[in-house]
Amino acid sequence: MENVYDPVKIKNAYDRLPHGKAKTEAIRSAIKKSDDNSDLPFMIYFREELCHESAFHGDCMDMMIIFPEILAIIDKHPDIPSTCFDTNFDDAGDHIIWIYKWIIHDCKDFYQIPMEDCMNFFEDYKRRSLKYGYNLRPYYRAMYNFYKISGEMEKSEKAFHMFKKLPRDLNCDCRACERNSEINYYLNKDNLDKALKLSEDIENFKLTCNNDKKAWLAMKEDYMDYYIRHNNFEKAAEISKLIVRNSDAENECNNWDDILYCYAYINLAKALRIYKDHWKEWHEDRNPRDQYNEAKNICCFWKIYGLNRKRKTVKLGLDKSFPLYNEDDTYKINDLFDYYYDKAKTAALKFDKRNGTDHFINDFEDTLKKANKTVQQGE
Repeated sequence: MENVYDPVKIKNAYDRLPHGKAKTEAIRSAIKKSDDNSDLPFMIYFREELCHESAFHGDCMDMMIIFPEILAIIDKHPDIPSTCFDTNFDDAGDHIIWIYKWIIHDCKDFYQIPMEDCMNFFEDYKRRSLKYGYNLRPYYRAMYNFYKISGEMEKSEKAFHMFKKLPRDLNCDCRACERNSEINYYLNKDNLDKALKLSEDIENFKLTCNNDKKAWLAMKEDYMDYYIRHNNFEKAAEISKLIVRNSDAENECNNWDDILYCYAYINLAKALRIYKDHWKEWHEDRNPRDQYNEAKNICCFWKIYGLNRKRKTVKLGLDKSFPLYNEDDTYKINDLFDYYYDKAKTAALKFDKRNGTDHFINDFEDTLKKANKTVQQGE
């Protein structure tokens, strides 16, 4: 009797596991069991659960790989009912639209996904949304972010205003997450007063995401980025302390590379400690846009570090997984700079090739020039 397939017990069992690799593997096992039993509702549902774990607690690449399987199943069997765990949706196809928002939001991060496929995701999401009677407010919100990342600001601007024009409906994200998109927009427009006004309800926790600090932390990250872009590294450092202090296992700080970059300008010793503490997670990150940002920030750190130190080497306790590993733990600063330089430039060129722009390579070169100029001026 122990081998009797029971999807409810399987779900309850993996829900008791902490987020991470063990839970991810347990959900993968659940997917296999549902497939073996041809349990269509749970074949969809368990895959959606893997998407959730991947998007919010793990590796988004897992979500990008498995989501097309969900679409293939639902298109072959369009009348799959909801499970007992998602009864607030009309059927499995309705639930997919909720998950689909994460795909159109995150496809910008993967240069491996051709532009044509990205646009196909957007249009397929649009079609399915309209089929179930939803409007396109989430569609335009995701499109705003997609074009902003690729540097197509006219298209991004147009999408933002379409997002704002449409009313909220049942398929929209929470008010706090949508408010953060507005704050992000005005910070990128350098309209700090407008952004601060919009921030009040999140700052005072009148608007929250799932009643926790997630939206507040996301807002603080946008402000830290704003002050870094304006070379106010002291202010950015103050915000980074708030972010770290208020992060926990559920809302883990994931922008240590930005914090490293910030401290490279104001406290090199602390920046070096951050690198030593986090090099491994950066090395293992599989999100390409994160890899680009991390390599760019680390590259600039080693440039600044090398220009401010007489010694040409640094002691680091890296392990054999690091490509430049050597047993005496002594590394040439220039070698470290070159490694991350090549990694950032390679990623930038791949994103620009996918996007048909030169936004990433210009961003990389401008950031590196700023590092050189700041050190030379003794700022």
